[in-house]
Amino acid sequence: MITPLVDFSSVDILVAGDLMLDRYWRGCTQRISPEAPVPVVLINDLEERPGGAGNVARSITALGGSCSIAALLGDDESGSKLEELLDKDNVSTHCLKDSSARTVAKLRVLSRNQQLIRLDFEADFSKKCIDQLTDLIIGEIERHDVLILSDYNKGALSNIEKIINKANSMGTHIFVDPKGNNFEKYKNVTAITPNQAEFSAVVGTVETDQEIADKGLKLLKELNLTALIITRSEKGVTLIEKSGEITDIPARTKEVFDVTGAGDTFISVLAASYTVNSSFKDSVNIANAAASVVVGKLGAATVSKNEIENELYRSSQVLKKVIDQEDLIKEVTSCQKEGKKIVMTNGCFDLLHKGHIACLRDARAQGDKLILAINDDQSIKRLKGKDRPICTLNNRIAVLEELNCIDWIIPFSEDTPLQLIEKIKPDIYVKGGDYKKEELDEYAIVKSYNGEVYISPYIEGNSTTDVIQSIRNS
Repeated sequence: MITPLVDFSSVDILVAGDLMLDRYWRGCTQRISPEAPVPVVLINDLEERPGGAGNVARSITALGGSCSIAALLGDDESGSKLEELLDKDNVSTHCLKDSSARTVAKLRVLSRNQQLIRLDFEADFSKKCIDQLTDLIIGEIERHDVLILSDYNKGALSNIEKIINKANSMGTHIFVDPKGNNFEKYKNVTAITPNQAEFSAVVGTVETDQEIADKGLKLLKELNLTALIITRSEKGVTLIEKSGEITDIPARTKEVFDVTGAGDTFISVLAASYTVNSSFKDSVNIANAAASVVVGKLGAATVSKNEIENELYRSSQVLKKVIDQEDLIKEVTSCQKEGKKIVMTNGCFDLLHKGHIACLRDARAQGDKLILAINDDQSIKRLKGKDRPICTLNNRIAVLEELNCIDWIIPFSEDTPLQLIEKIKPDIYVKGGDYKKEELDEYAIVKSYNGEVYISPYIEGNSTTDVIQSIRNS
């Protein structure tokens, strides 16, 4: 059964905790420094994102919910940048600036999507500012449905017990992403979400599922939690509820690209979902799907409703030809070892017409197996406008699955399938239309691994945009 995805538009959450700036410097590495045995990175790309509590907050607004953040900053450039970034993400900021401290920042240097080094910048916040932040958080609680406490041990939540007591007095649900080996300070919250290492640091070594269940239930009772949710990497998630019911949710992740921010995504989606449906099982399943998507991205990334829904459908196996990236790579590698030619094409396929069918059949005729990469709904909105797509992704896939010429379907959220092509490496990439193949962005990538680009002839008089316009004019 597919877990239904809730409507997050009514959600209004307060996130309080440790806010930080994540910086990413990317470049190529082609030589070793003559000064020391370290790689020289020629930086060609700079990126900045809110991290920690900021990533939790922006994950909520990315789902369409409302979110405010209460946190501490230094009176510096990094703090100003964080406020600017959060404003762009539609997060309402209630931040105090401590001139005696500095904004927590993490600088990661990457080459070919591999992290080479991380540099941390921080200084302790003053007790005066921490106390002022506590009062600010307490004043904001009554204006929100739910409180998320994002604890990274940077000082913002030094008075966490006082905050929890106030939230409890108002009947506010409290979700905590815990840190450290002292969970006593999290007593009486709704739920905490430790990973297995954090859980083991508190309860002692656990080697079996039964030990996790027994020690987890004991911890839940000691802390008077409604739920204890332990994220266990490739072993999935263990949900322990106050009723004594224990549910193991299998891992969804096939390929881990970067775990940065996965915990932030998990707790934000968990809290937002629970606010709407009051079911821990459904909420954990949705949060698990969201985290599995975000670890396939680089850095502290957010996940959209559309991506979560796609993951929930994919794992339900309702869409029988839909395949994820890792499994597709395995299938392609196996077929290529057998000497089979793999063909790939892509598109929106919003309203299927004979031009689409002709292109797909032509593409399949070029080899032995056909991969169809299909733009998800948000990608189409960016490309075609806010009134598109006409048909949702799952409706489009359901139709395309009936075509025998297609072997695998893989949704993608970017505007173009360049990253997919680079990883899957089809023998032939097919583009339908009136193009010169050398002008295509995909051409250089395909040629880099000695693949072939084929242009399928365009059939005049077949355009989804024209069909839609004709219907609207009629």
